[in-house]
Amino acid sequence: MKFRHILTGALLTVILLSATAFTASAAVAKGRFETVDETSIKGWAFDSDRTEEALKVRIRITNEDTQEEVFSQTLTANEYREELAQQNKGNGCYGFTLSIDWSAFPEGRYLIEGSAEGRAFSNTRSYTNGDPDASAAQEAQEQALGLIPLGTFKTTAYCPCRGCSEGWGRHTSTGAIATAGRTIAVDPKVIPYGSRVMINGVVYTAEDKGGGVKGNHIDIFYDTHAETRVHGTQMAEVYLVQA
Repeated sequence: MKFRHILTGALLTVILLSATAFTASAAVAKGRFETVDETSIKGWAFDSDRTEEALKVRIRITNEDTQEEVFSQTLTANEYREELAQQNKGNGCYGFTLSIDWSAFPEGRYLIEGSAEGRAFSNTRSYTNGDPDASAAQEAQEQALGLIPLGTFKTTAYCPCRGCSEGWGRHTSTGAIATAGRTIAVDPKVIPYGSRVMINGVVYTAEDKGGGVKGNHIDIFYDTHAETRVHGTQMAEVYLVQA
């Protein structure tokens, strides 16, 4: 009986060791990012036990400043990568490319994480969208000026020439002398005279009106007619300056 118990225990040990060895040798899905640029995110995912199968990859993007997840998508890694084939990784068809439009996201720094079949990639990547420092400076400026958004306006341009000013030259309807970088013509029913507004980072004062300036339309004063032609017609966000 004692010998039988010894034999049974030894057999159980062999079975457990064999199971452990099998578990240790079992392959796991692996993945890695290759490149991240302004239009795409590329990488690969591979499982040596499932070389004929294209793995599902999940990509997650988080704003590093707010920790907010801004993007998540699952795609299939089935693109050919020559370097994988050269490394004897199956047929090499384990790559993926995610097209991405960073302009759709606010400026800032973003963390990019990936996983294949639930297993995290061996690397993460980061991407800086725009100029976060400039955005922070603009936000601080907006707070200091107490800006109130008025909406999107059509902006045109005029100058002292007879064609633009109809003979008024630099004289305005409020009596002020029109000055480039300061004077704008407005519809006083929408923006009262004397109001200061910001357009594309420049603060102007409503000092004039024009016959064709109605509703959400602002005419910006320039010194020369050549400058008015360069400006043309644009759409811009307009902010009322309270400070």
